[in-house]
Amino acid sequence: MSLDISKISIRNALSSCFGSAIDTLSGGDEFVKLISEKAEEVTVSAENYLIKEGKQADYVYIPTSGTVMLERTASNGARQVYAFLFTGNILGLSTASIDSYNFSAKALTDLSAIKIRRKDLETYFDAHHDVAKKFHNRTEMVLAGMLDHLFVMGQRTAHQRLAHFLLDMEKRLFCHKGQYHLPMSRQDIADYLGMTVSTACRGFTKLKKKDWININSNSLITIVDHDAITDYIRN
Repeated sequence: MSLDISKISIRNALSSCFGSAIDTLSGGDEFVKLISEKAEEVTVSAENYLIKEGKQADYVYIPTSGTVMLERTASNGARQVYAFLFTGNILGLSTASIDSYNFSAKALTDLSAIKIRRKDLETYFDAHHDVAKKFHNRTEMVLAGMLDHLFVMGQRTAHQRLAHFLLDMEKRLFCHKGQYHLPMSRQDIADYLGMTVSTACRGFTKLKKKDWININSNSLITIVDHDAITDYIRN
């Protein structure tokens, strides 16, 4: 098993994962060596699962391209979507105290990811605290984003939540001139925002009628009036 650590997508994913170029960190060279010797790159086609809830949590994954949706299934069979993640997030390490994954990770687009045994990564972090601290700092940023989402869910109307989501995606997808492709479906968005798909669709229509956004080919979104959307979310 070996990984081509020179690939730009892999280097970018690792830099995103730790918030800086990995070779600038104390212990970074050892991490690169660990990844190159112990990891492999796997691919998952859109609409398939990288991780399945309840399966043995032996591996950790770092997406190098594509979009991942994290979801859980309630006892009544209902689905809860609680995050959309992109390049550079570590998936599966937070399950260190249990033997199985407590979430599913679904590929919304064709996905590539670094795959490494969880025990190998845990052993490395135990010995290299600088890199481990960088990882935990980035993890806290993801958790902070989830807390912000929960706040919005409890304090805003359904259509305000949708407007907030569209501005958040604009920022996270590093779009050009306010235009980006949503990799998730309307149903995925509805499940994430805690509404029905019909409510989500009405929200898109409302924002478009106000000339705050444009919608082309269903997934191509253009933010037209940032100020109006921001005021709408706050009021």
